[in-house]
Amino acid sequence: MAEAGTEVPAAAAGEHASEGSGASDPLHHIRDKVLLGLDARGRLVPQPYLHGQPVAGYVPARMGPVKLEFTKQMLGVTVVAVVLGAALLLAGRRVLATVRAGRAPRGPLANLVEALLVFVRDELVTPMGGAHVAPYTPVFLTYFFFILSCNLSGLIPGFGGPTSSIAVTAALGGSVFVLLTFLGMWRQGPLKYFLHMVPPGTPWPMWPLMFVLEFVGPIIKCFVLCVRLFANMIAGHLVVSNILSLGVIGKGAMMPTGLAALSLAVGIPLVVGISLLEILVCLIQAYVFTMLAIVFVGAAVHPEH
Repeated sequence: MAEAGTEVPAAAAGEHASEGSGASDPLHHIRDKVLLGLDARGRLVPQPYLHGQPVAGYVPARMGPVKLEFTKQMLGVTVVAVVLGAALLLAGRRVLATVRAGRAPRGPLANLVEALLVFVRDELVTPMGGAHVAPYTPVFLTYFFFILSCNLSGLIPGFGGPTSSIAVTAALGGSVFVLLTFLGMWRQGPLKYFLHMVPPGTPWPMWPLMFVLEFVGPIIKCFVLCVRLFANMIAGHLVVSNILSLGVIGKGAMMPTGLAALSLAVGIPLVVGISLLEILVCLIQAYVFTMLAIVFVGAAVHPEH
């Protein structure tokens, strides 16, 4: 569902404008657009926007301030979730079957999943969160696998990757804030959770200011989680798009044909190298997001933190 007041039509207008002029649009790979809309009469309308304007007779149905529309980024999240869930279920069934048969798990998928599971559990959750966070290991495994899959899907031409959308990363950051707040209140109690935000021994005149600062702290931390993931994922796409756009030939091209061909000859190997670097960035960002989520949740559930 797309929120009211979003810039999806404007984004579509920019996309069509760039196509009409023949110029390369570096944001095309990451720009969101409406794929399917539900109109006020209850009909499903594919591609309800043309050149940034609603097609004739299309008035989007709303649920409060939210438009009932299905966008490209929603499709990306859905595809990643379905494929990831199917792969993990398949790997899990194979591992259980071999263990019950008294054999060691075999196969590249089972070994890869097992290696990542053990890595997150033994190298992130246990040393970073300790015993207080260990019961929530499945939650952090979900973060790691989902974010890693979303990041890597952005390397597929034309797919875009869900984590290159600020809306998706904001939802991930917001979920961490909800998780740490809920678990902190559940483990410590609602009153103690808020009281323990202020360090013991703080002078009473400073207590209200310290409380505000400590209360806003988790919000800022989760916002930084959102922006860091989004910025790192969008950066690689923009660099690749801008390098390849140097060799655009056609109406609206900014350089002669010979120079454009030379730019492509230099740019394509450079893009290949950057794409390989992006794979490493995808792994690092999934690691960093999961690690910081563990640290933030550990600080919330442990009173001494």
